[in-house]
Amino acid sequence: MGAYRYMQELWRKKQSDVMRFLLRVRCWQYRQLSNLHRAPRPTRPDKARRLGYKAKQGEY
Repeated sequence: MGAYRYMQELWRKKQSDVMRFLLRVRCWQYRQLSNLHRAPRPTRPDKARRLGYKAKQGEY
């Protein structure tokens, strides 16, 4: 199973321990930021790649 397939399965099973941990960490990080913040990269890379997202060289 590839990495993107693994992420897709994790997203589907929201009650899994790994997904709950990731969501908790992500919520904590978002609360530490200012009110308006643009994400530097997609939070769901598997879905972003399916929709045509490609990382640009030199941007972060």
